Amino acid sequence: MDENGEPWYTNEKVPENPLKVVQRTSDGDWNRELLNDYKIRFKLSTGPLARFILLQSPEISEVLIICHHVICDGTSLAILARDLLLHVGNSDRKVQEMAEPPLATPDNFPIDIKIGKAIRFAIKKMNDLWQKKKLIFDEEDEDNIFRAFWDNYNFKIISVELSEEETSNLVENCRQHGITVNSALNTAFLGARNSIRGPFKGGKRNIMVPVNTRNHYKNPIGEHVGVYVSGFELKFSYNPKKGFWENAKIYNDKAKENLYINKIFEFAAITDLVDQSMIDARQFTFFGNLVPSNFSRYEKIHAYCNDEKNIANKRAKKQIPKLPVMAITNLGLLDYPSKYGSLELDRFIFVTSGTPYIELVIPVVTVAGKLSFTINYLEEITDTETMEKINIEVLKYLS
Repeated sequence: MDENGEPWYTNEKVPENPLKVVQRTSDGDWNRELLNDYKIRFKLSTGPLARFILLQSPEISEVLIICHHVICDGTSLAILARDLLLHVGNSDRKVQEMAEPPLATPDNFPIDIKIGKAIRFAIKKMNDLWQKKKLIFDEEDEDNIFRAFWDNYNFKIISVELSEEETSNLVENCRQHGITVNSALNTAFLGARNSIRGPFKGGKRNIMVPVNTRNHYKNPIGEHVGVYVSGFELKFSYNPKKGFWENAKIYNDKAKENLYINKIFEFAAITDLVDQSMIDARQFTFFGNLVPSNFSRYEKIHAYCNDEKNIANKRAKKQIPKLPVMAITNLGLLDYPSKYGSLELDRFIFVTSGTPYIELVIPVVTVAGKLSFTINYLEEITDTETMEKINIEVLKYLS
């Protein structure tokens, strides 16, 4: 962080990324190791912001890559995993340094984004109000809410791994019905949730649809590691009076209508105008009240959370009821090799983290002809029995 509180990428004085080696004894080891590792906080001020775990056995090994979202999107993880396999499969392979990535700033947007005077005025007023009560949260503050979060929530992962035949059948079914696999997945989870838990209160709810932006820039980003993702939200509710594929077609058409590149980059351009430290403060609104009185920053964090006149706190509280109920991040079909020297790649499994504010968080990836997804959730928000029932319903729809 520089003197203005702005974060920068650097390769100077960076600690080595830690590697932990564990003897693999069962198929469930990776899940346990990952959940344990999630409870170790990344130190944002010093790094490193990625860790590696090798679960090793003579027959099957697994590599876990845990990376902080502040420097890494899902596609970056997949690129990193593939490159790691390329070097493990060929230890003599030379590392080729890439040039610096193109900037993901408005100058590199595919179109000239026009932001209206009213929006600019509102953002300037908001930034000015924030400056009057600006609060910078440091490493110790981060540590307080991180520990408080894990004291209050149990994160769980359900991993679903389709075979090559099941994946092929799903792709073919989607093709025949004129929809994307992503639309089928979104509809299946909404239909399953509707079947198990009933319709959402208030009917239609916002669904977050992430979009990979790296190849839409004027100067494409390519295979750099970073955060190159935006997206849009759409309102949709599953209609149980209609069949699954009919619902999926309606969802698909709605998603297609919203997939305007200018709209996606408009969101990024508007966000670029907002004071970054105000955006960073949101998590203290979301989780600050979890911090108990015996923690070192209790008074500071609770004073902020209870200050109704602080613009960052006020806005974040207004955003909570509007947050999407579901987010499916689908990296799509990745055309990666299946052989790496003497190693054969079985599949990738993509995991995000759970949040009490988004009920269904589903990351998806297809590699080596096999689609995998994980259901990431907090036991205190939706219990495991309910999530397993939803998963069973999802698989019925998809088959």
